[in-house]
Amino acid sequence: MITIIVDKSTFQSLSFTELEKLSRYYKHNIAPVLVMEILGDLKKDFDPEKRSAVEIVSDFSKKLFPMQSVVNGYYKSLIHVELTGGEIPLDGRPFLQMEKLVQAEDGSKGFIVKETEEEVAIHKWKDGRFSEADHMLSKIWRDTTTQEDVLKNLQKILKNLTIPKLKSLKDLDLYVDEIISNPNFQDQLLAHIIDFYSRGDIDGVKLFNSWVLAEKPILRNYLPYSIHCLKVDLLFLFGLKNELIGVRPTNKVDLEYLFYLPFCNVFTSNDKIHKQLVPLIIRKDQMFVIGEDLKIDLRNIVEFIDKKELEEKRKFASIPPINEASLTFQIWKRYLNYPLSNFKSRELSMEEREYAKSQMDKFIRASQGEKVEFEDGESGDFIVRKTYLSKKDTCFCGSGKVVIECCLSESEFEKLAKQK
Repeated sequence: MITIIVDKSTFQSLSFTELEKLSRYYKHNIAPVLVMEILGDLKKDFDPEKRSAVEIVSDFSKKLFPMQSVVNGYYKSLIHVELTGGEIPLDGRPFLQMEKLVQAEDGSKGFIVKETEEEVAIHKWKDGRFSEADHMLSKIWRDTTTQEDVLKNLQKILKNLTIPKLKSLKDLDLYVDEIISNPNFQDQLLAHIIDFYSRGDIDGVKLFNSWVLAEKPILRNYLPYSIHCLKVDLLFLFGLKNELIGVRPTNKVDLEYLFYLPFCNVFTSNDKIHKQLVPLIIRKDQMFVIGEDLKIDLRNIVEFIDKKELEEKRKFASIPPINEASLTFQIWKRYLNYPLSNFKSRELSMEEREYAKSQMDKFIRASQGEKVEFEDGESGDFIVRKTYLSKKDTCFCGSGKVVIECCLSESEFEKLAKQK
């Protein structure tokens, strides 16, 4: 599946049906900062005669489609994992926190994905349920991210830094890369990472000793994710000093999306700061898509499918229409070699369905079990992740209808909900 990270500028521009299609054709990896930006709107000044802030935030939450999306781990938590010896793959896959390792009755072992606070909150907000803590957090977020002079004052402070005059974004990129790659700066960079990103529970002496015992490798190879985050911050700070980046108050918030770039194949935004910095950071196997272009493409897909009969619509539940002019089709073609010459859409037999259900039931039973450990040479055989489906969500079959008006009646849905 193609993983996509959507910033708030693109997210707000997409309609419910456009985002529903996005969530079917891409794995939507939600950056935690998007969840906070949505909650921040709870204290935004909207016209009360039109819609309340609660209604708007609730509708935003409904557009996140938890069954087809995941919330990536918080970037500082991931840095902590790396600084304490863990590995953070930077290959386009979401990084999810694992709760425990369990064993099924047949001896296979698998991971249980830890439910994030953001996922719990999204499920609650969809129903319009906001706690007093939500309101307080929204106010704090809004107050701290909309202060007009914060970046202006920071820019004044940065003027005292003694660095070369950088005249372009290319100069900025080269200068930051020189610092990160310079063997003489590695100990200072490591100290900065510990001071700036750790949560106060990192043993800096132990980390330094481990690095020295490893013969002081370049940190880009030793702590690749931490260095990725450091590069993002250095580009921003030095760019701000040289007036290559503006002092718009929300730029610091927008910057946080870039900490999650390694965990997607496609990143989409309409924001100027992203258009400036993303090309300096993404890997060659990643794509940056302008949000306006993605919206046009998804709108065209929605219009194309809406003209089809019900059974035809269901054929596009998980694969996009074949259309060379479509941006989504071109992305699928690049990453998945779509359409494969041997691809054939077919109905699963009853035996295949029963087998698939029995496997899922086995894994779900295992998820209730005790924590186990891997033996030498073992790896995970399955992953279980809890998610939510409300009766007003769009149906999983791809019809575009809500669940209780399509594949499940309201009474059937309620019965299944009680069983769970």
